Amino acid sequence: MRVLRDAVGVPLIVVSRHDDNLAAINTVLREAGHAVHCTRVDEPAALEEAVAEQQPELVLIFADEPDLDLTGLSGAIFRRNPPIPVIIVRQQVSERAIAEAIAAGARDVVSLAFRGRLQAVVERELRARRLQSALDGVLSSASQYQQELRNLMQGATEAIADVQEGIVIAANPAWLGLFGLDAEQDLLGQPFMDQFGDKDLPSIKGAMQACLKGKWTNASLQVTGQRRDGSMLGLELRLEQVSVDGEAAVRVIVPAERPATGPAEDLVEQALCKDPSTGFLLRHHFLEQVEDRLRSPVAAGVRAMAYFRPDHFSRVHRDVGLLGTEALIMRLAEQLREMLQPNDICGRFGGTIFAMLLERGTMTDIEAWAEQVRKAVAGRVFEVDRQSTSLTCTVGLTEIGSESTSLAEILTVAEKACRSGRDAGGNRIELCDSTSATQKVRLSDATWVPRIRAALMQNRFRLLHQPIASLTEEVQGMFDTLVRMVDEDGNQVLPGEFVPPAERAGLIKNVDRWVIGASLSFCATRQPTLVFVRLSRDSVLDETLPDWLLARLQSLKVPAQRLCFQVSEEVAGAHLKQTRDLSTRLAAGGFLFAVDHIGTGRDSAQLLHHIPMQFMKIDGSLMQGLNRDPDQQRRVTQLSQVAKKLGIRTVAERVEDAKTMAVLWQLGIAYFQGNFVQTRGVVLESAPGHENRATG
Repeated sequence: MRVLRDAVGVPLIVVSRHDDNLAAINTVLREAGHAVHCTRVDEPAALEEAVAEQQPELVLIFADEPDLDLTGLSGAIFRRNPPIPVIIVRQQVSERAIAEAIAAGARDVVSLAFRGRLQAVVERELRARRLQSALDGVLSSASQYQQELRNLMQGATEAIADVQEGIVIAANPAWLGLFGLDAEQDLLGQPFMDQFGDKDLPSIKGAMQACLKGKWTNASLQVTGQRRDGSMLGLELRLEQVSVDGEAAVRVIVPAERPATGPAEDLVEQALCKDPSTGFLLRHHFLEQVEDRLRSPVAAGVRAMAYFRPDHFSRVHRDVGLLGTEALIMRLAEQLREMLQPNDICGRFGGTIFAMLLERGTMTDIEAWAEQVRKAVAGRVFEVDRQSTSLTCTVGLTEIGSESTSLAEILTVAEKACRSGRDAGGNRIELCDSTSATQKVRLSDATWVPRIRAALMQNRFRLLHQPIASLTEEVQGMFDTLVRMVDEDGNQVLPGEFVPPAERAGLIKNVDRWVIGASLSFCATRQPTLVFVRLSRDSVLDETLPDWLLARLQSLKVPAQRLCFQVSEEVAGAHLKQTRDLSTRLAAGGFLFAVDHIGTGRDSAQLLHHIPMQFMKIDGSLMQGLNRDPDQQRRVTQLSQVAKKLGIRTVAERVEDAKTMAVLWQLGIAYFQGNFVQTRGVVLESAPGHENRATG
């Protein structure tokens, strides 16, 4: 870079009593093609005025001239910011002369006899000064930006804290006020995690790690903060990746509460809908919202009604007193609220009773969630004023089928289950007896088998492709395949209704082959990265499946590695040899293999050693309450560590919320699927033109 090529000339000052020296400098630099504007100063006393007027970028001093005091020159030159570089010009250049010049504040010593070196030194010093000036400007801008940012944080209504390597490095007044702190110095340098309850630490830590890796989405975390006085408060945290002093940091934001807006009539109506103590819906409004929800079929999974009631509340009444019971109900509601999913509907049904409409992947998930609630309530000491007490609870559950059952009947069955559990001693989860009977009625083979046969013949099945997201890498186009049957009226029927009778009637193998054929068509047209396809027990035992599959693959020209066939842990454990043989034969054809619902069997880790597979899927029941259950976290970690040693990638099933995803990040789980991912998009595949007449 030739820094002296300046159209208006680079301003230089030459300190010399002779015009010849000025002309020589001008000539030497112009010979090199540099435009300069030289000003001569012959008296040291005039240098300060010349510097102020000319604003030179360089000063050359002919030091061999008599009566020239270099020390007297330094003040006028070196007070500038950045300092003006000074070059000494002498007839003879030596190491001693250079050392003395540098000691006096000059940058170098040159001679007119060596013009090339003079030109190089001038270019070097001008470049260095301009770079220094640019750097100072950048630092000044950065400092100004940081100050503006601090001012913004100070004036923000949102509570904001910056965290670096787990330590708080900045916090605004809103954050300090939220946690009951007097000054920023009370918090700076302290561990960020100290401000939160122990059960939230895994999800917060995992979310912050994901944020630093650029893997965190706009999801918010619902956590419990701990104020200086020991009181707890529910918080919504948002995380952003920022840079502080050139180092990566996480900005944690608690959004300001927005004042309610809208017509006064609407605000009054909203206030009247909720119980003032718990914030849950009042009985009448709960029933209205549940009725409205039940008008639409569940998109996936199952629905259930939970009937929650604390046990032996009369004893608790004696512990906390008459005035403390409502405060205790408030604490109990806070516990429930922490564990509900965003899509759940909860109402205070009267007194100490709460009713909840739940939607999860399976009834096993719902039972696991209810068990987490039971454990959380039983393990907590509830404090009211200066009194404390403990509680247990009983939760009655009933699955809500697709048949037309009134809400009153649903609640009656759930209440009966709860009462049965309380009569048995309480502190338990009770599934109503009528649930299995209802399922038997709904899944009557005499009704379903002809409908399934007709759906196969008329091509009335549809695929849903649920996205699978990665926590550790950028991946697009990974899907889990779900199947729906379309009934005679065009309504979608969930697998829980048609798969059991299809299995009993020996039709499930035909359904599997329809799904495989449609999945191959999906791969041929959409070209996804990877599609997971489930195989039933009958398909695992079907020795003709691999040959049939390879024949279909060749006809459609689909790369085999786009498909991963998955078998449940229950089937794999019951038919270990056949599953291992199938996995080996599929691998020979280039397909991938997986075992899903891992964690539900007696020895899941051992199964991983016996069956060759590329993926394992941890059952969604282990995701229920994962963020607050250390035992489940250890179990998931153990399974994923075994899989990692065997080169098996891990997928977490039925992930419903951000807190669970954050914990999975911390535990090192590579992939996850579920409603938390599904909301970002589901690919519907109707397989137009696809027909499956396979009966093998």
